Amino acid sequence: MKSFIRLGATLGIAGSVFLTGLSGIGNMPGLGNLEAIALPQDQVVKKLQEVPVFTLTNPKGEFVVLSRNNASKPISQVGFFISKQDAQKFLDSRLKKENPQLAGTLQVRPLSLADYYKIVQESKKKSDSVIYTLVPTQQQVASATSMLNQNGKKVEQFNGIPLFVPKFKKDNSYLTIPLAKGNERYIPFFFEKEQAVALLDEFKKAVPKEANNTEIQVVDLYGVMEALNSSTDPSINKIILYPSRESINFIRSLAPNQSPAAKPAAAAPAPKR
Repeated sequence: MKSFIRLGATLGIAGSVFLTGLSGIGNMPGLGNLEAIALPQDQVVKKLQEVPVFTLTNPKGEFVVLSRNNASKPISQVGFFISKQDAQKFLDSRLKKENPQLAGTLQVRPLSLADYYKIVQESKKKSDSVIYTLVPTQQQVASATSMLNQNGKKVEQFNGIPLFVPKFKKDNSYLTIPLAKGNERYIPFFFEKEQAVALLDEFKKAVPKEANNTEIQVVDLYGVMEALNSSTDPSINKIILYPSRESINFIRSLAPNQSPAAKPAAAAPAPKR
């Protein structure tokens, strides 16, 4: 008999953050959803710790603050990129053209999503006027927008950090994977559509009778973080944020003998709760 983890109601907020007007770093989403999150709990920070983000720093390790005018009001912004390649491209294609002398002293620095979260919380305590912005991978934003429109939701552009979740159409239940020895199974939320598709295809081959009952749901990272930090549903602890393939390869390059996340395998419905 099939049994699943049901998170539809809990993650309702995560699937409702769809705005318009995303184009380039100047219009990237700010901290609208993140500011509503309470102080992080240890288990939330631990989940965020597994995901790398990338920013630009000078030789002293200071963040690069960019300024722009918005309705005649200056805005200071520090960008944190989901993709290391995007961070490097921003340095090479924009900053080196605008200020080659400064750009020559900068480097792409890796941090974790937990570090980013702590920086934001600390800046709020200090009433810091700088906006710390997460920059999504534009290819994944395009994939999220396309999937939402294919599913009947009229979205001009997904404004946020998209995550892709293999799930079942019935019961708002989700595929699960093992991460270690034992019976514990977890719900993967992928930063890449391609990873979610690969896991779902594997499950369809293993359980073909369920193929027509599966789909990929698009949710927003900020909404998931809020749910992780505020939901009383015990199943929410089963969520893991699965880094992109680029990020996994980057982490492995730093510690070749240490895998940052388990390879998706043996996708299955979760035990009944």
